[in-house]
Amino acid sequence: MLTLDNIQIDLGGQTIVENFSLHLAAGECLALSGASGCGKTTILRAIAGLVELEDGTITCHARRLAYLFQEPRLLPWLRADENVRLVAPEADTARIQTLFRELWLDDKDLRKYPHELSGGMQQRVALARALITEPDLLLMDEPFSALDARLRDELQQRVIRLINAGTAVCLVTHDAQEAVRLARHIYCLRGKPTQCFANIHLGEPYAARDPAWCLEKSAHPALRGIEEAALAD
Repeated sequence: MLTLDNIQIDLGGQTIVENFSLHLAAGECLALSGASGCGKTTILRAIAGLVELEDGTITCHARRLAYLFQEPRLLPWLRADENVRLVAPEADTARIQTLFRELWLDDKDLRKYPHELSGGMQQRVALARALITEPDLLLMDEPFSALDARLRDELQQRVIRLINAGTAVCLVTHDAQEAVRLARHIYCLRGKPTQCFANIHLGEPYAARDPAWCLEKSAHPALRGIEEAALAD
């Protein structure tokens, strides 16, 4: 689905990412984990075509790509359903209603403006906007970091169903438990230029990833170090 081959990214005359490679298959989740400033968001933006490469190649076979940002980025002058229709003008109300219900939003929320929605509701509308196109590849940049634990758990479950249905997901996170719950591969990043100092493979099926298992796996020294660095920022 997605291959990065020895990519280099320069910004403002500085090399941010150098000789970085990865491969992501359909129906898998890959997490880029690292403290702030390590280049993980820059890599995600390059995959989306928002940042040019200085060297290397990105090969993407996805027909439809969606990007879920850390903040909702809803247009304030449009209702929730209109924000979703921006990327799928052909979507009818029934389809949007179904998607909203899957994300624990009420029908009345369709016609609300962003300022009438809580932060968690806005992020669910943003997720609906990403999912309405039925993407083959979903890019997510710390999408649930500002949400409470219950809502974060519910939305992670929704992402797992998406992965099981065949969507490839590339996730940026510094949350170790989120990474081990969702990802098959975790690339632990640090430094400038970005270096992958640990590559963690998790082959267990999602049904086996209960809270105790996630807690155990998130204690990996590389992941623990990333969380400690994030807390120190």
